[in-house]
Amino acid sequence: MDTEKLEKTAKHLVQEGKGILAADESNGSCAKRFDMVGIECTDESRRQYRQILLTSPHAEKSLSGVIFYDETFWQKTDEGEEFREYLKSHDILPGIKVDEGLIDLPGFPNEKLTKGLDSLPERLEKYAAAGAVFAKWRSVITIGKDIPTDECIGANTYVLARYARLCQDYGIVPIVEPEVLFEGDHSIDDCQSAMVRTFDILFQTMRAFKVHLPGAILKTGMVLPGKDSGVAIDHVDTAARTVKVLHEHVPAELGGVVFLSGGQTPTDAFINLNRIKQQGPHPWGMTFSFSRALQDPVLRAWAKDTSSTAEAKQLFANQLKHATASTRGELDEAKQLDDFVSHSQDL
Repeated sequence: MDTEKLEKTAKHLVQEGKGILAADESNGSCAKRFDMVGIECTDESRRQYRQILLTSPHAEKSLSGVIFYDETFWQKTDEGEEFREYLKSHDILPGIKVDEGLIDLPGFPNEKLTKGLDSLPERLEKYAAAGAVFAKWRSVITIGKDIPTDECIGANTYVLARYARLCQDYGIVPIVEPEVLFEGDHSIDDCQSAMVRTFDILFQTMRAFKVHLPGAILKTGMVLPGKDSGVAIDHVDTAARTVKVLHEHVPAELGGVVFLSGGQTPTDAFINLNRIKQQGPHPWGMTFSFSRALQDPVLRAWAKDTSSTAEAKQLFANQLKHATASTRGELDEAKQLDDFVSHSQDL
């Protein structure tokens, strides 16, 4: 294991003022988003859309890495250059999603396990040879009546630890993502408790499997009330609780922390990250790894005229500016709110 290389990559990914674009939606997930805005979901339309994101102005200044889905990892620009090579020439690191989706956890209703571990070594070897330097694996933790169970948390963190160690053996920085889902009617206290339990078991298991923590990154949600709870997001409370959980339950030697948006509006995601950063200093580099919070307004703009990409590219550049300002704790929250209202009315 080349620990020096792993640590260098991790530091690059969580460097100040940049973040990671999660462009790793499966074709099924992409189809759902395209259907909502009336775009036919084909190999070519997916390639065109992702090209907009990757070649937008400001991307080089704002992105440290991009997480690809397998299809996108091999796709090319209009000029015939592979996306991952285009990114590398702009100092943006290519990553790859390597989990293979969710299955039911037998014996535990409403709880899930992520599959794909058996074939992982062969796939990591292929992706590493093609230039991937980091990877992502997502597990989900659902909050509900009598869940999450310790068994579900244990099963998922076992898989995450095994995945992380395998990645490092192939020179790839693992992003471990135990997502505590925003969906549900649970309280913010329930969310906080689930995250604490998950992190405690996760890092105990990662240490047991000899994962080099400075060469690994945590991808996490924020401490939020359930989307269906009827409770509005309180940015001050969310930031305070999220920082408390991270500082008390995430090892200081970890290579970094990145946040998923997890169904929040772009405005909530950006403001929450901004408030979290303002409560630093933090022992690790900390930034975003957003998908929908960055992309949803862009996709709606592109859907108005898919033959014209200029407006969509500029909108994505604006989204990146908001996100990177949040990573420094310097977001103009009033302007962010104004832009959100304006975009909602226009689109």
